[in-house]
Amino acid sequence: MSSPEDIKMKDNADIPGDSAAEYGLPEDEIVAKIPVYLTHKLAKNLHLMQYPQNSNSVKPGELLPGVARIKPIHGQIELDIPLDVQSAMYNKERGRELGVGISDTGRLLDIRTLVSVNIPKSCNYMAGVVQDGELHLTPIDKLTQLRPSLKYLDRVAEKQRAASKIDDDDEEEEKEVKAQTIQVTVRSAEAEEALRQQQNSIAFMQKKLEEEPWSKLQYYDMGSEESGSVSSKLIASNREELICKTSPSDYLISVIGSMEPDVL
Repeated sequence: MSSPEDIKMKDNADIPGDSAAEYGLPEDEIVAKIPVYLTHKLAKNLHLMQYPQNSNSVKPGELLPGVARIKPIHGQIELDIPLDVQSAMYNKERGRELGVGISDTGRLLDIRTLVSVNIPKSCNYMAGVVQDGELHLTPIDKLTQLRPSLKYLDRVAEKQRAASKIDDDDEEEEKEVKAQTIQVTVRSAEAEEALRQQQNSIAFMQKKLEEEPWSKLQYYDMGSEESGSVSSKLIASNREELICKTSPSDYLISVIGSMEPDVL
């Protein structure tokens, strides 16, 4: 009995189609034919995490978090990455000033927190594994970027304001009144109501996100036994065939548009 989770994509070489020569293109030599299998075992749990602040590829163990947490309902993730406070490049004086943003005990800023930001997918992503001359593909459910969280700076600013005892009235008295041009925009009642609803909706969603408690995550890096156990699910367990009915030329046209040469 075959499983609906695993499907083989059959080679369509036997399906008649237009040759490259008919379009004035050179024939490409077929170097190898690789069976392709599609599995959905991890399709609902596989996320692609990008690190836009890192110019190079992230190596195993390079960003090993000391603490990992998630808000399951909203899917937000935070990773606390330890900083090397003993490095000659680390400014301990500045680190102590910023440390008040994470603790009241005089602790150095010794972590860098990365927070996840969901990115809308403009196309379909898949994770591929080549094993024993076969390509196994799993659809990726969510695309996420991990970016530095600067909440500690907000806490530092809050404590500095509290220490200096500056209230809003004092700040207003110190400001100089300057003449300025005011642009008046008139909106319809419908537009005002739509804007109000939008602002309330954003504020409501942000409030719900902040209210959801964090749940602790156990992080397993590449090469660990737990990681290997999950990675094994990226391999299809059976070989049900899926015959492709699209010709090579139709596929190329769907990807790059018309293959007809431009005529001037």
